[in-house]
Amino acid sequence: MDGSSPSGAVTMRQKMLDVIAAGNTPVPPYVERLCLRVVAMEWRSGFVAVTFHIPDELCVEPNVAFGGHVAGMHDQAAGFALFSVLEDDMVFATTQLNVTYLTMTRPGDVCAEATLDTMDERSAVVRVSVLQGGRVTSESVVTEAIRKAKR
Repeated sequence: MDGSSPSGAVTMRQKMLDVIAAGNTPVPPYVERLCLRVVAMEWRSGFVAVTFHIPDELCVEPNVAFGGHVAGMHDQAAGFALFSVLEDDMVFATTQLNVTYLTMTRPGDVCAEATLDTMDERSAVVRVSVLQGGRVTSESVVTEAIRKAKR
């Protein structure tokens, strides 16, 4: 991934994806605390491919990443996929996160690929796969509640 993104970002969230992909955004406290820093990202409408780095200190066993951290990457990637399609007057929150762990995820770089599956005016379903070394280590289905922001 080269960190490039499509031209013509129009919503504030799409512009934020461009800034994150370029590595030019301040890191929010929750991202810092949960070690969900983006190493690289590319996106298009309804899809993101995000590279995260898993540090050694997030291993529960030698060379085995903590499953909760892996789940956090699924949730973060699903949120970025929604950033690519939602209008600025909409907000969303995760209501369900079902992760299937297929094999151990190791420390180092991983790529979370998130694809919008379905969306209506009240909810969205995003499918996420985490890959390491070209191999899928976990998959998820993430359900998001969507509503207009109260102003």
